[in-house]
Amino acid sequence: MRGAEYFAALGGGRIQCQLCPRACVLLDGESGECRTRLNEGGVLTLPFYGAISSIAIDPIEKKPLRRFLPGTRTYSVGFWHCTMRCPFCQNWQIAQPVRIEGEIIAPEALVEMAVASGLPSISFTYSEPCLHIEYVKECMRLARTRGLKTVLVTNGNLLEKPARDILALTDATNVDLKSFSAATYRKILGGNLETVKKFIQIAQESGCHVEVTSLLVPGVLDRSAEIAGIADFIASISRKIPLHITPYHPAWRWDREPLTQRQRELCAAPAFDRLDHVYFL
Repeated sequence: MRGAEYFAALGGGRIQCQLCPRACVLLDGESGECRTRLNEGGVLTLPFYGAISSIAIDPIEKKPLRRFLPGTRTYSVGFWHCTMRCPFCQNWQIAQPVRIEGEIIAPEALVEMAVASGLPSISFTYSEPCLHIEYVKECMRLARTRGLKTVLVTNGNLLEKPARDILALTDATNVDLKSFSAATYRKILGGNLETVKKFIQIAQESGCHVEVTSLLVPGVLDRSAEIAGIADFIASISRKIPLHITPYHPAWRWDREPLTQRQRELCAAPAFDRLDHVYFL
């Protein structure tokens, strides 16, 4: 069992996880809400260290990244579980798994596989890679020594210290900004809007290439005023940060009909006046 970073001992065998805004307080033998970080004898441990859900070779544009290594493919690696619980999750089978059947791959072996692919980058993606930050950081360190660029596809729901640590090793990131409502993040998504906004700011400050994705979900993000707020926030950091505005399809626990093409166009319209690079699907 590997030991975790980002926790504090509270006494009496209790510990507090300091990875995401939930800040779970765990008794001995308890796991956090994410189900992947376990208090074992007063120490936070990682029962799924190196557990890989999926490996694929994707166009870099699928991450989506449109202005980083365009036209290349990337060695894509997925994990299990998530720091949030979006009811419309498009990758719910691995983000909210009933059982885990993945392979355990050591960081050194994974990076060797990526190098052998001949591709210029390795992407940590699909479900939430920052939940497995200790493993991802080690892979990123090794990847950089082998000449690979590192890509992080994330919900950004990560506290400042771990955010700064992983972004220091990241060459490019796409961050999901799922709503511009703090209440929606808290009540529906299980995340924290201000934490995600801070993550995007830190990513830009770190010199990492940053792109942002907002998924148009009926009942969650479906108003032009929210897209205007998202675009204004991004522009306050840099107008040059690309924003991807993408459609959802019903999945997991959210079965509402997608917005029509016209509704999506009206929602997206404010972004084009505020940002230099808007990609609308």
